[in-house]
Amino acid sequence: MITLQRLNHDTSWKITINNSRLLLDPWLIGTEIDGFSWFNEQWHRVPPLGVEEIGEVDYIVVSQPFSDHCHEETIEVLSPDLPIVAVAAARKRLEKTFGQSRQFLDIPAAKDGFLEIAELRLAQFNTPSLLDQVHNALLILGPDGENIFYAPHGFVPNAQQISFLQQFPIHILITTTSEYHLPFFLGGTVNLGMRSMQKLAQILQPKHIISTHDEQKHAKGLVPRIARTFYPSAAMVKEKLGNYVAVEDYRVVEL
Repeated sequence: MITLQRLNHDTSWKITINNSRLLLDPWLIGTEIDGFSWFNEQWHRVPPLGVEEIGEVDYIVVSQPFSDHCHEETIEVLSPDLPIVAVAAARKRLEKTFGQSRQFLDIPAAKDGFLEIAELRLAQFNTPSLLDQVHNALLILGPDGENIFYAPHGFVPNAQQISFLQQFPIHILITTTSEYHLPFFLGGTVNLGMRSMQKLAQILQPKHIISTHDEQKHAKGLVPRIARTFYPSAAMVKEKLGNYVAVEDYRVVEL
């Protein structure tokens, strides 16, 4: 059994698979800053759930090193006893803040195997380019096929990755439907959008699809002035994807 709960309208989730409770990419307080506030500072348009409202969790999972995923201010107010399960780049960032005061568990690249926590297995899928650290994804495997593929910015698998993923029927695909384009010298396309989502869904054949990282956040700085964006409505997505599940509030959803 999988239950999911949005914690903000961006890409923070509480995911429970059987008895394992994951707090994924928590950003629940304050703003997020990419580098410097003059460059890009964002804050939620819709208030997130309070830290005190998320209930018990077993692990913090951090999928990306960027501050809207790897948000030190939020993690600092969470229990120091919670293990932080993180990809390598996120762990490196968090260690600069917390040193050895927190317990870290490393999520390996899928080619190197899986991290096993309780009854779950986790692995990261990387893009072929070392210059592209945005379009990575996580595979979370449950003990009874409760498998989740989480690609918050979108993901384009290569042939080898497709072959590997075909071993694991995907129960839920969580990925973006929005487009967020920057000039190439600032990273190019950040969120890959609907067409990429449809291609990924054709490959993975998930039972359910949930959108994430689609909040039209308040922002200031250089980036929001030059970004080109497109945010499709839930109705538009549902029209194209019959297995799309709209999760637009903070209720707990069982899938």
